[in-house]
Amino acid sequence: MKMYFLVFLLLVVPVLSADTNGEEHQSQLFLIDKIEAVIFGKEDIEVVTKSDIERPSLGGGFRSKEDIIFEREVLLDAKEHKISSDEESVDAYIAQVQRENNLSQKDLEDIFTASGYTLEEGRQQLQVMQTVNTMLDVKIRSNLIVPRKDVENYYNEHPELIEATYTLERVVVPFSKKLSKERQLSGLIKIIESGNGMEKAPWSESFTLNHSEIAAQKQFIYTLEPGQISLPQEIENGFELFKLVEKTAEYRKSLDESYRDIVDILRRPKYEELMDNYRTMLMEHMSIVYF
Repeated sequence: MKMYFLVFLLLVVPVLSADTNGEEHQSQLFLIDKIEAVIFGKEDIEVVTKSDIERPSLGGGFRSKEDIIFEREVLLDAKEHKISSDEESVDAYIAQVQRENNLSQKDLEDIFTASGYTLEEGRQQLQVMQTVNTMLDVKIRSNLIVPRKDVENYYNEHPELIEATYTLERVVVPFSKKLSKERQLSGLIKIIESGNGMEKAPWSESFTLNHSEIAAQKQFIYTLEPGQISLPQEIENGFELFKLVEKTAEYRKSLDESYRDIVDILRRPKYEELMDNYRTMLMEHMSIVYF
């Protein structure tokens, strides 16, 4: 069995001040860093410091002490299984990130700097992230296999309906200054019923609404057929009309359309179970000393 000898240090900086005779003397000490926890694995140890917790991740957010401890436990487990990311894989990963996000080398360095990392520290953190992801692939994601039969059963028990949609054009005919509202309305209805005379109206650009998005007072749209114009409805500044361009009926998503979403749904509780089991295993095989 390996024996570990640790020297625990508090890093402090002395602040010097001058007394009335002009002589400098040490007046105060400021804490720079301290050890928060030490994780003992079979092959190595990991130390979590105050600065680790106070430094944001590369994504910009802060992680809890327990999150960092779990990351270090996974790293120790990776070392035990001889799994790690080498420099070439880190270079390939960085190149991929730059391509996908159109980042120059300076852009990448700026991202590292914004999170409080030097370029080398940023590379090291990416290497850690790769190693952790590899271990989670091996221990958890590779075991998230959902049989097709389970997907089919879920599909049959949870039908997903896609609601009808309506593609429309809209026009508002302003109130006439010469005709009463009643006469103008009667004239518009005759034009619409004749099927002629509205072609040159200033129709809006077409837009699409789902069945549930149509207001109660406009549900007459449900009964329109493509090309048909609704009867005029009086609004504040004129008469409003809608022309149905296209509509799609409600339908049930096919198994092929739903397959990926169902797999994700069925994987979620299994993922949580496997993750809990993995965390428990790590805790049982490692020792943590908190300070």
